[in-house]
Amino acid sequence: MSGVKGTTALIRLAQNPKCEVLGAMVLQPGSEKTFFEHVVGQPYDREFGERQSSRRRGSQFERNAYEGDARLLRESLAGIVGKDPEDIIVRNLLEFEPGMKDEARVRRLGMTRKILADQSAGRDCPDIVIQPQGLLPTRPGLKPYFFVSADALVLARSIGRYKVCDLKSFVVRQNEVAPGDLARVRLQLAAQHLALLHDYDHVGAPFDLPAEGVLIFSRPNGLRPHDPRVEDIGGAVEAVRAAIRSFIAHRDKIQALASGAAPYTVVDDLTPHFREGCLTSCVMAQWCRDRISGRAAELGDDALDLLGDVELNRLSDLMTGRAEPTDAAERELAQALRSIAAANGLAEVA
Repeated sequence: MSGVKGTTALIRLAQNPKCEVLGAMVLQPGSEKTFFEHVVGQPYDREFGERQSSRRRGSQFERNAYEGDARLLRESLAGIVGKDPEDIIVRNLLEFEPGMKDEARVRRLGMTRKILADQSAGRDCPDIVIQPQGLLPTRPGLKPYFFVSADALVLARSIGRYKVCDLKSFVVRQNEVAPGDLARVRLQLAAQHLALLHDYDHVGAPFDLPAEGVLIFSRPNGLRPHDPRVEDIGGAVEAVRAAIRSFIAHRDKIQALASGAAPYTVVDDLTPHFREGCLTSCVMAQWCRDRISGRAAELGDDALDLLGDVELNRLSDLMTGRAEPTDAAERELAQALRSIAAANGLAEVA
């Protein structure tokens, strides 16, 4: 299992930007399970990560889309490109620079940037670029950049520039997607979009790209692509920008505490930010949950958002009148708690 890297790291940070423990996990080389073992001192023995069946399905969907000079992809994206599918030019960068090691990614990044430069200058360029490589900088400091990879770039006739495009193999009917799945893939598109903006700027061709990305989902029968969906990702772009700012702040704190030691060594001095979603997305979820035992966050996200990071004993004392509020916010909270208690017979109000 790989570590929290690239687009995955940016999505996780966007979903929980306040978690300093997550920041340490992103900085730490190695897998998430290894990070857990370093911190907890014992192996992680639960199922975690994407199921092999899902990986196989995703790989098969991409193979189907890319087969025959990407025939299915050309047919799907013809309306956006503004050409007949037979006239669309495709370049698959993995065929020129295969592999997922950093050296191969750097070479594909150079190829991607040359294509962007050629397109901006009006020179010949492909209409669809499969497996381009992007980069988002966070320098200076440890982990000075994130590699970000879209499944494709598509040259959109409407704007005369490339848009990011991602293929998703989970099956949807009528091209409608569950809100939770859509929120995550929008964040993924947002990270890819920001990398594309950076790379256009890097080649001296800055362009105010609309905050949009293209999604292609699988049909129920046969892993064939649905018609593409052009998604508004404006909110997701701002969430990823905030995630990068949070990561830089977490990194500065971790580096100051660690003084050159590995990030996992200072986890006890970091502030976790447990959310209900962590239970299905992070190996450290139970460890962080134990750290907030006896506080409002233990009651769930809504309680934390409503009450703030307050001890449950303090809430009980405010509700029963054993403690006096210290400010206007606590006075309002105490009144609400006492009204609820009185209405439900939960406590004897002083």
